[in-house]
Amino acid sequence: MANTETTKKLTSTVQVREVTNGATVSVLASSGNFATLIDAVDVRMFDKVTIQVRNIDNTSTPKVRVFGTLFPTPGATPTATTPADSKWVQIGDDIDIGASTGAIKSISTTALKQICVVIRDQGSNTQTFPAGDCVVFCQGTI
Repeated sequence: MANTETTKKLTSTVQVREVTNGATVSVLASSGNFATLIDAVDVRMFDKVTIQVRNIDNTSTPKVRVFGTLFPTPGATPTATTPADSKWVQIGDDIDIGASTGAIKSISTTALKQICVVIRDQGSNTQTFPAGDCVVFCQGTI
């Protein structure tokens, strides 16, 4: 799955990047693994990111995790419950999202090279997230 990315220079000292999931993502509850919602995003030129996930399903309650890395080439985005031997590390707490709701979280990305967003259903539902239902907004000083 490829992200959809748009980068803009707002002023001579501020730039932003908006990243969305570029395709529908299927979340299979029975697998126990996380599905990639946002592939690796280069955040070296940004100070913070804000992540918003919209859950349109009225029965599922997904769990979202944000991972970051200092490695320039960390390998595949983590999808297992615990990414053993991974160069990715979870940033912050799990983000639990209720049925038919959403969540938003801001994270400082100072010194991070990349972030990614993964998701898993906590119940027994299989769910899809349409393209564009996860947005990562990056802001940085040039």
